[in-house]
Amino acid sequence: MNNEIQVYFAETIDDFDKEVVRFVKKKKFRKLPQQIDDLISELEVGNFSGSLLKRSAEPVPHEVYKKRLPNEDTKVGKSNGYRVVYLVARENKVIGLLYIYYKKETPKVSETYINGLIDCFLFNLLPDNEDLDENSEIWKEVQQ
Repeated sequence: MNNEIQVYFAETIDDFDKEVVRFVKKKKFRKLPQQIDDLISELEVGNFSGSLLKRSAEPVPHEVYKKRLPNEDTKVGKSNGYRVVYLVARENKVIGLLYIYYKKETPKVSETYINGLIDCFLFNLLPDNEDLDENSEIWKEVQQ
């Protein structure tokens, strides 16, 4: 039995960071940064949880998950809490926190938008990869 712990490096993208700042400033959700830190600590040791949204082998093997987090500032539970979309590139030992949204504000995020965030993250992970087209419409939407 292999008890070796896999350690991953977690990083956020700009869209994720901007939303966290917006929630903390506008909504006064002061506990959110600690919740994000706790989630990152969990993910970095390989404890991936949430709904598997997508699995792909191209351009780099990865999985995308959506994790439900309660809003600890309002005590509304997970159903009306946050959703965190993150990508796991197991071979590269990298986790990308792609997007966070508040369920009460944004009931659903489009698959096209999530795919653009995935492309953006993978492009930055593998800048010499020809499979990612930085001139695509999705890429342009994400960069705005």
